Amino acid sequence: MNRNRLSFKIIVRVLLFCFILGGSIFTIYYLFARKTIERESRENAIHLAESAVYKIEEIINPAEMIPNNLAWIMETNTLSRDSIYAFLKQLVRNNESVFAGAIAFEPHMFSEEEYAFAPYAYRSGEEIRSRDLWSPAYNYFIMDWYQIPALLKKPYWSEPYYDEGGGGVLMTTYSAPFYRNINNSRVLAGIITIDISLEWLTEIVNSVKIFDTGYAFLISGNGVYVTHPNASHIMNQTIFTYAKEIDEPKIREIGRDMISGRSKFSNVDLKEIGKVWIYHTKIPSSKWSLGVVYPHREMYAGLRNLNIMIFMLSTVALVLLTIATIRIINRQIGPLSKFARAARSIAGGDFDTELSAVDENHEMKELHDSFRFMQEELTKYIADLKETTSAKEKIESELRIARGIQTDMIPHIFPPFPNLPEIGLYASLESAMEVGGDLYDFFPIDDDHLCFAIGDVSGKGVPASLFMAVTITLIRSMSDKNRSCAQIVESVNKTLTINNESNMFVTLFVGILNLRTGELQYCNAGHNPPVLLNRNQEPRMFSNTKAIPVGIFEVFDYRDETVVLDKSDQIFLYTDGVTEAEDADKNLFGEAALIKSLSENRDKSSKELTDRVKQSVKEFVNGHTQSDDITMMCITYWGKNENKIK
Repeated sequence: MNRNRLSFKIIVRVLLFCFILGGSIFTIYYLFARKTIERESRENAIHLAESAVYKIEEIINPAEMIPNNLAWIMETNTLSRDSIYAFLKQLVRNNESVFAGAIAFEPHMFSEEEYAFAPYAYRSGEEIRSRDLWSPAYNYFIMDWYQIPALLKKPYWSEPYYDEGGGGVLMTTYSAPFYRNINNSRVLAGIITIDISLEWLTEIVNSVKIFDTGYAFLISGNGVYVTHPNASHIMNQTIFTYAKEIDEPKIREIGRDMISGRSKFSNVDLKEIGKVWIYHTKIPSSKWSLGVVYPHREMYAGLRNLNIMIFMLSTVALVLLTIATIRIINRQIGPLSKFARAARSIAGGDFDTELSAVDENHEMKELHDSFRFMQEELTKYIADLKETTSAKEKIESELRIARGIQTDMIPHIFPPFPNLPEIGLYASLESAMEVGGDLYDFFPIDDDHLCFAIGDVSGKGVPASLFMAVTITLIRSMSDKNRSCAQIVESVNKTLTINNESNMFVTLFVGILNLRTGELQYCNAGHNPPVLLNRNQEPRMFSNTKAIPVGIFEVFDYRDETVVLDKSDQIFLYTDGVTEAEDADKNLFGEAALIKSLSENRDKSSKELTDRVKQSVKEFVNGHTQSDDITMMCITYWGKNENKIK
């Protein structure tokens, strides 16, 4: 009874889930279908608009070439009156898209005797006629097609108009200025125009059809309807007056977008149609804009029958699925219930819970064995995890202790020698790992001599840190006033090469500064050359060393070098982690950037200078993972009897 009661509850829930799932699938399909239809409708509108624009441009672009080419001819040749008339008539005859053409000269530009001359050729039925546009009744100098290109000094497409003084039909004019050289000056000679009838334009735009009642329209740069299915709008209304007439501000916004040349989708409610979508795009060669309109409701006209069919099929599928689920649940509910209880016990941490036995011939046997295997593996995994976690925590603890020991081995209290006003000193070390191989050290040998060193051990991690600790210890133990820098380096080198089976080495720079005279004796064993900063000169690097790092050959002849520091001179020492710092694109910080940063901050104290360089490196890598230890040390020499400490 209990089993049947539980089965009934599961069956009811599965049945409810199936209906919810079916409803969800249908809803998702419906929404997806709507979105797909909307997307395809948008793509179709864009395609139709671009196709119409392309057809328009196929006519306009060649038409633009005619005045441009003719302008060149008029600038380079002087034609007679008859030649110009003949040329214009031939031009109109050979170009079907051109209704008329004219060459309007500036006052007295064609001849000194004539004030104005504007030969004009135009179509009249099957004939090509010509005449002079100039007359007191038609003063072309004040016409937009003449004035605007003359003022702008570039070609211009006019607004559509009825040319009462010319062809007498609705047209648009493309005007291009031409010039002549007079007294070595480029002077406007006149305007060349072609008139294009808009009948072909109307045919192209009216051919754009989308769905049942969708249409296209064209407006000029001022918003005047050039083409529209409603003939009463053409040249009689603008998109803005239409917006005011139907009291729809959104149409006004669309009009502003269109005359500004934007390509955009918008939706708006029109009283006679309802909600419509409008896609508009500009005509590249002019300031005109094409709009494609299609009703919102027509997009989904074919979706209803398909939805009914899908709904019926989905209902049948859900019923069949429910029947199959009922049978499967009734068959499997017993073993699954037991496994569910066992799984809850295992999830609670009881990995030794007893699994109920099942018939070996039963299909649940494989599931039973899988649960048993899972128990064993989880028990083993938890034991291994505890052991691994304990070992990892121990290693991390030891690394933290090692880092603390390594940090304590190098000086980290600044200023280090308050009783030595002759120098200002600051150093910084940032390891790329828990422990690293970079090192620096400084200590007075006697009252007048300061020994300092900086180095970089090959490799990283614990081995490098141990080698670094040995190197610092050797430098300290072998430095005294009776040994030169080269002798100190040779002693360290000899000791490090003994039993150096790991073949590790360290680049090392050791210097001894005479605090009284400013004389610096140093030995460079394969380390990056330090930078000398003088307030009156640009920073310069020490000469590159030919000496090898210590720890490679037991015997090597290291040499001392000497430089004398002036008061307020600074020495900047660093490891290759500074110049080889990488950004995300593997670009290196480099020596040039280092010199630039030092030059910009050479009037700063030792600490400020070091911090500024560190900040420059940080800004360069821009958060990229540090790949090498970064160590810097700056020493400012103030000389004897100086009271200022930096």
